[in-house]
Amino acid sequence: MGMLDDLLKKAPQSVKDKYKIKIREKAIEKVKEKIIKHNKKIEDYSDEEMKEMIAAEEGGLNEDVKKGILTALLAAAGIEILVGG
Repeated sequence: MGMLDDLLKKAPQSVKDKYKIKIREKAIEKVKEKIIKHNKKIEDYSDEEMKEMIAAEEGGLNEDVKKGILTALLAAAGIEILVGG
């Protein structure tokens, strides 16, 4: 993940924070999809099991997805800076 790590290091802290949130949201979506696919409910899992599944999904997200999220956030940050936000 060299290029992605380099971009993250150079990004403003606000972009890094938003990136982490977006990655977490994407992982949560995937976990929910898997739960539904297995005809289960969120309540069937403990908080610890949910945390583990979400962490596993965060690590397993495709690098292209992560790059896309980071690129969108960097573009938005650039626009905010240009507009004076």
